[in-house]
Order: sequence, then C-alpha cells, then structure tokens
Amino acid sequence: MEQFLQTLVNFFTNAGAKIILGILIIIVGLIIAKVVKVLVKRLFARAQKDEAMSHFFVCLIDIVIKIVVLVSALATMGVNTASLITVLGTCGVAIGLALKDSLSNLAGGVLIIFNKPFKKGDYIQTPDVEGKVNTINLFNTKLITSDNKEIVIPNGDLSSEHIINFTALGERRLDIEVSVALTADFKAAQEAILKAANTHEKLIDREAPACRIARQTENALVILLRVWVKADDYAAVQFDLNEMVKEALDAAAVPYPVSKLRIENA
Repeated sequence: MEQFLQTLVNFFTNAGAKIILGILIIIVGLIIAKVVKVLVKRLFARAQKDEAMSHFFVCLIDIVIKIVVLVSALATMGVNTASLITVLGTCGVAIGLALKDSLSNLAGGVLIIFNKPFKKGDYIQTPDVEGKVNTINLFNTKLITSDNKEIVIPNGDLSSEHIINFTALGERRLDIEVSVALTADFKAAQEAILKAANTHEKLIDREAPACRIARQTENALVILLRVWVKADDYAAVQFDLNEMVKEALDAAAVPYPVSKLRIENA
C-alpha cells in the first residue's frame, strides 16, 4: 500500500503538474473559443454580411481554435504531437475517401457562400425544384415552396446546376397574354387593357406598360401586356391584372374567341 501511494505521489510530482496545466489550457481555450465565436458573430452582424458567410466563418474559426487548443494541451501534457498529427492526417485521408460525397457537398457549400448565386430570402429555380431560400448550410440548402413544403438540396448538386434567381435584381417584367376574338376591335381592347393596368398601384416606372398583338391564331388575337413590378410583388400583381383585365374587357364589350368544334360523321 505504501508503495502504491508513493507511486501516485511520484506520478503527480513528475507528470501531474503537466496534466493539470493541460486541462487548464483546454478549459481556458474552450472559453476563448466561445468568446471569439460571439465576437465574430457580432462583427459580421454589424458589417451586415450574408448570413451564410457569417455562419461559415464562425464555424471555421471555432474549429481551428479548438484544434489548436487540443494540440497545445496534449503537447503540454507530454504527448508526442508530431506522431499524433501524422495519425490524424492518415485518418483524415481514410475518412475523406469514405465521405467523398459529403466533402463534395462541403466544397459546394463553400462555393455557394463565396460566389453568392443566391442568398437567404431569394426565390430560385433549379432544373428539378423551385422555392424560397430558407437556410444555406455548409452541406445543404433548404428551400420553402409556395405551398409551404421544405426541400433539402445537397450543395454538391446545387453548385453544379444552372440556377434561375428570380429576385436577385429586385425587379421583374410581368407578361400577361389575353386572347380576344379575331374580329374584335383591337384598339378598344388595347385601350381597356392599358387603362386597367395603369390603375394598379404596384407597377414601377422602369418602363411604361405596353400592350401589343403578340400573334394571331385561327380564331383569336393574342394580345400581350407587359408591365414591370418589384420581384416580391410579382405573383400578387399577376393575379390582380388577370382579374382587372377580364373586368375591363367585359366592360368594353370586347368579344372572346369561340372554339370551332369539328363534327365528324360517325
């Protein structure tokens, strides 16, 4: 028993101080990491930087600080960190091969964050889906559809696809096609449509509303109305103008095309 106690005393005398110091380094390092994380978040908030970029840098700085703290603590405790780093590097290669798809998504997330093809709140369309960007993470991006469904897209796929960003420029041109009878008075229809469009309060002054004949079919004139709106108002104005144009054409007694039914002998 006395020999065991003496062994403990010798251990704490020789190595105990290093272990305690290493533990203190870990504790202090984690506190510093937390403080730096909060400060970096505030810095990005004041600079009004993109939320995804802020999240990326905060996570990256947090990971780097923790790795430095861990290596410093182990070195203080007397662990051979050179061999440890070699082992970690070997493990990293193996893990990288096993998580190839995840690393591809990580690389895609970094590209999205730095190239900024879209940001939170933008309405985008990919070849397969469309929706409003809700969250941009390092590995995936989450969209919310117009009927309130969440779509999770791996960043590796998203960064390699062509993307249509409907809200990036802030303004959009709205095209509405209206079919009237081929024999209808085009001038009367044009006047009624423009009068209805010009009363809408959400049109912007980028260009004056335009109303022209787009094409003729066998029994109809297809009239195209073009107006400019804010991107966020696009859907609401589209619904409004469809209803307002219908009411205006009815009030002006503009006839609509009649489908020609073909009756074949039995």
